[in-house]
Amino acid sequence: MKKIIISFLSLSLCLNLSAQDMNNLVENPSFESTQGRIKRGGAITVAVGWMSPTKAAADLFAGKVKEGYGTPQNTLGMEEPHDGENYVGIRTFSYNDKEPRNYVSSKLKMTMKKGQKYCVKFYVNLAEGSKYAANNIGVSFSKKQYNIDEARSIMTTTNVMHKDNPVFNGKFGWDEICGVYEAEGGEKFITLGNFSANGDTQNERLKKDKTFSGSSVVAAYYFVDNISVVAIDDESECDCEADARTVETKFVYEIAPMSMEGLEPTQVANLTSIYYGYGDSEISSNSEAHLKNIFKILKDNPGSKIMISAHLDSEEVKDPALAELGNERLEALKLYLMKNGINYTRIKTEDREDTAPADNSGTDLARAKNRRVSFTFIP
Repeated sequence: MKKIIISFLSLSLCLNLSAQDMNNLVENPSFESTQGRIKRGGAITVAVGWMSPTKAAADLFAGKVKEGYGTPQNTLGMEEPHDGENYVGIRTFSYNDKEPRNYVSSKLKMTMKKGQKYCVKFYVNLAEGSKYAANNIGVSFSKKQYNIDEARSIMTTTNVMHKDNPVFNGKFGWDEICGVYEAEGGEKFITLGNFSANGDTQNERLKKDKTFSGSSVVAAYYFVDNISVVAIDDESECDCEADARTVETKFVYEIAPMSMEGLEPTQVANLTSIYYGYGDSEISSNSEAHLKNIFKILKDNPGSKIMISAHLDSEEVKDPALAELGNERLEALKLYLMKNGINYTRIKTEDREDTAPADNSGTDLARAKNRRVSFTFIP
């Protein structure tokens, strides 16, 4: 009976995923279907159905590639794919246009109907090799394929972008870009990238990541994955993370990194905590300074392990849009330590949610103290 139930559940899951794929107008949305080999950069055409509409061809990264353009580790950074094993990489901004932008484009499975609304989603991650971060990352739909015989930017209307259009500077985890598009009718092609002028694009110069040893680009370079365009009857059917997440406060409780002199590894771990703003999972410069202490005790004690525990505040736990927040914080820290040479088998994680608050007084400061991760040294 158990085997029958499991088989039925597996079949139901497959049918559900198949239905989702059928509803998605984007062919090969996660770049999993490939033909040929990735031997160098600019190999976007290896992904079935995808191309770059300018001479500056986008990069393709695949799980089967061992060096350079592999996943999760590659020449420009380290990030687990959002879906499947592959993703693409594009430059969306460079100072004074020193490096040309990239775009990725594909023909939709069906031509868009006039007045029909579509829920559009895709995910981006800033590569560690980027010296800049930028905004204005979005989607343009067109009746004809863009085909420009030179490496230059495409200046056109951006049909879908993040509702806040922030500078995407997160190097750990994926940021969702999501919105609703009402078709003019006749659109057959989807193109992703930055379609705004440099002067209209906000950018942020980033400090060099001392732990990154790969290739650096004087640009905002993003990994892109899991693209979907689905017809909907009402805008409420388009479930965007940006709409669901209501940020109460970005106030972050911080303490200076401790001196490790005279302390045992267990004491260093117990006295180390990393704090966050509401709903955040990014690693700040202050957090990096604390992580250096954790990295050192692991390096000095090769047979040891570390337990990382995520703690949410009482409001984060209630927010359905933050259901994976604890795991997001844990994954970012785990990847950081792995990138610094700590084998994943030495890193344990647990999501404690709000079961072990640091401060029960209920004030804003107390909640800020509770938004944290803690560490336990395992000899």
